Amino acid sequence: MTNYWVASHISGLFAIYDENIDPLKRGSRGAGFSISRGTTTTVRFSEDNANHFFFNKKEVDVKLANISSFVLNHYLKLAQTNYEGNFGVSIHHEFEIPLSAGYGASASGALSCSFALNDLLKLSLTEQEIYQIAHTAEIIESGGLGDVLALFKGGWEYRTLEGAPFIGKAENILSNQFKVATLSFGEMNTKSIIKNINWKEKINSVGNLFIQEIINEPTIRNFGLASKQFAVSSMLATPNVIEFMNQYDNENLIISQIMLGDGIFILYKDSDDLPDHPNLVKETICHSTVKKL
Repeated sequence: MTNYWVASHISGLFAIYDENIDPLKRGSRGAGFSISRGTTTTVRFSEDNANHFFFNKKEVDVKLANISSFVLNHYLKLAQTNYEGNFGVSIHHEFEIPLSAGYGASASGALSCSFALNDLLKLSLTEQEIYQIAHTAEIIESGGLGDVLALFKGGWEYRTLEGAPFIGKAENILSNQFKVATLSFGEMNTKSIIKNINWKEKINSVGNLFIQEIINEPTIRNFGLASKQFAVSSMLATPNVIEFMNQYDNENLIISQIMLGDGIFILYKDSDDLPDHPNLVKETICHSTVKKL
């Protein structure tokens, strides 16, 4: 048995680059931040020689665990020469964040799974290989685009070249004057957006403009303002997000949408300025995003 914890990642804006034949060179450009609420993954050999997947202690069908299944199948192929006979693996994900809500749960799950399986199966893969397997799973199974690269960088970051870690490029936004809080209203289907040509055109037409603004002035304040403008201009902003922005917008808060999710993040300096909402979570920015437990 082996356990790994990986942080979660939230994007504030992005542009889609998914046309390269090589999945390691596909992904997104954009900007966001990693938080200390993440995913703990435990992997062990199963007793019945079958593969099993659990989300928060509940067994789920392989169709719901398609990204973890992709990672597992990749590792099982690599391990064929090391093991004789049949065996199965049980993968247990404990998520500290909402699922399908823009918190990058699929990426933190894929990455923690990739690290844990490398240990369990004693494959001794390099860090580069471990990250790139997780990124490939995200791309092929349409779980996300740039979260694995962002987690590799950690902290506040902006991504200037799409692709897996060691191929794509990301830089940190070093200013720490702002804190961040999040609020999730519900789910959003990532695949229905990133695989839709009409959405892709809308997103990229404005996404690249606002990404360039962050490159020109890489501050957290500029990131927040660019993210807010992107959410509205791309028409991704949901009714819940727009209503929240209109209700709580003021000079002390920068409110934008979690991408891709029906939820918001708030940049603030003083906790007294935050709205009094029971589901609002004050997040901690995470710089060291992978831990073996």
